[in-house]
Amino acid sequence: MDIPIFDDYCFACGSRNPIGLKMQVAYLQESRTAESTLALPKEYQGWLEVIHGGIVATLLDEIMAHAVWHFVGPGVTLSLEVQYRQPLAPGEIILARGNLTEIKGRRLTAQGEIIRQIDNSRIANGKSRFLLLEGRKSMTKEG
Repeated sequence: MDIPIFDDYCFACGSRNPIGLKMQVAYLQESRTAESTLALPKEYQGWLEVIHGGIVATLLDEIMAHAVWHFVGPGVTLSLEVQYRQPLAPGEIILARGNLTEIKGRRLTAQGEIIRQIDNSRIANGKSRFLLLEGRKSMTKEG
């Protein structure tokens, strides 16, 4: 089975998923960094006025995966470590940032962070390890 290079129904970044996060990602070539600015609605909260930790982890996984897919090629997450620093309230504007830190053959490492825009405080940070899929190209909507 072929793995599609872009899926517009992705929970995190797909624009067609009615319950998705709809992350829009920009890429900074020189630093091999992916970034997305967004605010999450109340529908993603876990506890009263706090975005669910699983959603925060999803943001980190997705932004690091975008760095991998865009700058190297399609890969799958092997592991994800998350450190939660502060709670995130619904509606707060945040910056999710992920970048490549190491490439060893088909194994890659990336780091990510989620920053509260109003005061630049760190909500969470993480590290992921990825395995590149063979025979694929980098992710673009155009193909």
